[in-house]
Amino acid sequence: MSRVIRDFWGKILSPLYVGEKEFLGRLVTHLGLSQKAMGILENMVLSAMENSGISKTKVSEGMREIAALEREGDEIVRQINDYVLKGAVPITTASIMDTILNKSDDILDGIHVLSRELRRTYYLCNTEPVRNFLGEEFLEMLRIGKEALKMLIEIINDLNVRSFSDIRVMVMGIQKLEEEVDDIKDSALDKLYASAKELTYVEFMSSMSLIFGIDDVLDSIKDIAYMILTLISTYGT
Repeated sequence: MSRVIRDFWGKILSPLYVGEKEFLGRLVTHLGLSQKAMGILENMVLSAMENSGISKTKVSEGMREIAALEREGDEIVRQINDYVLKGAVPITTASIMDTILNKSDDILDGIHVLSRELRRTYYLCNTEPVRNFLGEEFLEMLRIGKEALKMLIEIINDLNVRSFSDIRVMVMGIQKLEEEVDDIKDSALDKLYASAKELTYVEFMSSMSLIFGIDDVLDSIKDIAYMILTLISTYGT
């Protein structure tokens, strides 16, 4: 174990730094809700691709399940904010923790918005071009996002056993996944604009919303990974 990580956890586990340990635990819980929500969103996409008699029901049920997770996440955010405002963590780290928390909330909120947009897309423009987009570019972006979120949770859970260099490698791995999604986004936008004349306005705008929505989720995952790295560096100095 590197000196940086040893110093970091030496401080986290001391009585003076129980606030940070509590924060990281609740952060993982919140990110776990996003992980569940992304799995549900993936099932919604697969249901839409099936286009069976019960697909609409499955898509709607998935959206409601994600909405419930989003409300649960809001309550966790409220609890953490109260915890921080009561002075449970030093002012030197409270700011970056607040930013990390907001980014985590952005992830879950973003998945919730995507679920609502997916439902609208399937209900209002259930056409072959849209289903092809969902089953190809969007599903691929979503699955890469699931992998990036899994890596982020592993980073936080393993802070006490991994070296700083190992964590940095994992953060760079998340960066590469985010770049993959950027490439798919650009390709999807090229295809979307190339076929714009054959699409309705609703089909075009719904696809655009889904593309940029999942891209925003990946950006937030990457941002948290880098902020965790900054937090570790701060404690190691």
